[in-house]
Amino acid sequence: MVVGPMTLHVRSVRNARLTTCNYGLSRVAFRGPRRPTDGAYVACIGSSETFARNVTQPFPNLLEDRTGTVCINLGQQMAGPDLFLQDEAVRALIHDASAMVLQVMGAANLSNRFYKVHPRRNDRFIAPKPALRQLYPDVDFTDVAFTGHLLTKLVEKDPVRFSQVRAVLQRSWIRRMRQLVGLAKGPVHLLWFAPRDPRSPAVDGHDPNLVTPKMLGALEEAGAKLTTVIYQGRPGALPQSPDADDHRRVASALSKAMGRGLK
Repeated sequence: MVVGPMTLHVRSVRNARLTTCNYGLSRVAFRGPRRPTDGAYVACIGSSETFARNVTQPFPNLLEDRTGTVCINLGQQMAGPDLFLQDEAVRALIHDASAMVLQVMGAANLSNRFYKVHPRRNDRFIAPKPALRQLYPDVDFTDVAFTGHLLTKLVEKDPVRFSQVRAVLQRSWIRRMRQLVGLAKGPVHLLWFAPRDPRSPAVDGHDPNLVTPKMLGALEEAGAKLTTVIYQGRPGALPQSPDADDHRRVASALSKAMGRGLK
């Protein structure tokens, strides 16, 4: 895939330590500062942990220092795989990258046969589809704005019926994440950066939401290599989020997996 020159717009955000930027024609504001894309680089795809709003030096910055290769932070707050698959500029960045870091994101924030999410703000619940209204005719969806609220409401109403929703979300997640892996021409480093062990059962509501060891295995079968960093979270922070030390641990683990001087 040949990609033309990418324009980059940089603007300040409320946090003085942080800037955001748009690559090419993408409407998504990613974490700055500007990184060049005309040479070798690593595309770091992920959700809130990768974007790292409250960390001055997120792991892509630290990974660049360790590997000597440009690392582009393409994390986005509360993102699911839909955001990246639907963005032509991001797909091009993934394809042309020397390697990709793909954070394991939860399975709730994606459109599926039961409901639709916002194409850029993937945690925003847009509307139920007919299949969900048929499965839950006794639920009023008018007050639901976020996927987390939606799933909590469905589980509380009927956990047996919710098992059907869970199964659809998990299958959709595998399909979309495998699509992301398939976009990369370089090696894919699957990053488990979460407060629970990936070998533990996926308890509803525990990040990455609904993701099981079997789901991770499907991505490893597709060629992704798993790196695991379990964090305790910043004291008193809600929702639970990693701190600067956790990001240093990620950079260290990924640099060992990648080696130095990526081409």
